[in-house]
Amino acid sequence: MNKGHLSLLLKSQPESSTLHYKLGIWYRSRGMMDEAAASLEQALSYASRSPEGSKEHTFDEPLCWLEYGKQLRLLGQSSQAAAAFEQCLNHNGYIIEALVEIGDMLYRAGMTDDDLTLRLTAIASASIQNHAIPVAEALRLLGAYHAATEIYAASMQSKGWTENNLVHYILCLIYINQFKEALALLSRKAIHQERVLLMTAQHIIRVTEVINVCKCCLYGMNGGNGMPALSRYEALETAKTAIALGKIDEALAILSSPTPHEYNELIYTLYQQGYRELAANRIAEMDQLPLYERSQISLDLCFIAAEIQYDTGKYEEAAAIFEAIYSTDPNHSPARFGAASCYLQQTHRSLISKMESCVIGSETFMKIDRYLSNITRALHILNITQWHTEWTPAQQRNHQATSAAMLH
Repeated sequence: MNKGHLSLLLKSQPESSTLHYKLGIWYRSRGMMDEAAASLEQALSYASRSPEGSKEHTFDEPLCWLEYGKQLRLLGQSSQAAAAFEQCLNHNGYIIEALVEIGDMLYRAGMTDDDLTLRLTAIASASIQNHAIPVAEALRLLGAYHAATEIYAASMQSKGWTENNLVHYILCLIYINQFKEALALLSRKAIHQERVLLMTAQHIIRVTEVINVCKCCLYGMNGGNGMPALSRYEALETAKTAIALGKIDEALAILSSPTPHEYNELIYTLYQQGYRELAANRIAEMDQLPLYERSQISLDLCFIAAEIQYDTGKYEEAAAIFEAIYSTDPNHSPARFGAASCYLQQTHRSLISKMESCVIGSETFMKIDRYLSNITRALHILNITQWHTEWTPAQQRNHQATSAAMLH
């Protein structure tokens, strides 16, 4: 639905929360961030005025609070965003998502996991009755695995406990090196060997691979007893699973002499799981990137190499790699969006430099300011396409991680 159609409908239904919400989402898709926040706020305002029995059935109020909070976060209004996320809890909707958003803001502000657990528990308990499991789920998604494990362990017999919660508990146990406990739970008949536990990056983790990781880790801890015999393919998949479960050194022990193809897959998995510095270091050690090779892993590796250059402000170098990718694969849309972002960032940097030499308030200054606003809006639009790798809050904790072992 375009803006013209929405505006026409709003003339006949000016107090429709649903229409104001859709208009807010439209503004956001066009990079108009202030207008998006204002429309979402308008939607919530009209919803609050409606009597309980006459609320629009098509309007998802908790979702609107969640999106409004996210928009406020983007605008740097953290306290207002937190209040919006708490409204999700008050309306009993998107509880885990809202707790993760609040927790992510608190963690970025420097709060420890112990204090984070206390704060999220206090916030959740004020609005919902059975708050323990949602808090544990949020802590897991935030990467606070020790805290999540303690709550999961105390909640196994509680109302609302599901097999998904059991799976997440097992994964947390592995993250904190409780392999025996994890294996004991994995042996339960409720967990099927071929059922998918977790999908991360482009890698599907199955129970068999998780069991292999646990056994390999115990092998290392027990002086070499119980190492499973793995085929080359199984070793690669288990190593990738180990990376996804935070066991970097163990992954490198599982596949100690990777082929070039396997080496690239390990680097790509490291990056996708948030180990940005580790991946960047390995890429920097390569003699050359596999530019113009058509294999998927070669394209993927070149793409993350371009992202790394982009994130360090080396836009010219990043653009060259992005261009090489889509010259090899013309259908590679993310590379085209990445190159466009590079050009915009270069122009933005150039205009900022020119602006610094202009008289504030002069015609040239105002003209450059308008250009900068348009570029910022264009960058927002490109970001909405999600061309750049996005990491969960838990994976973002891995950005600066280091490993004692090397990939070669």
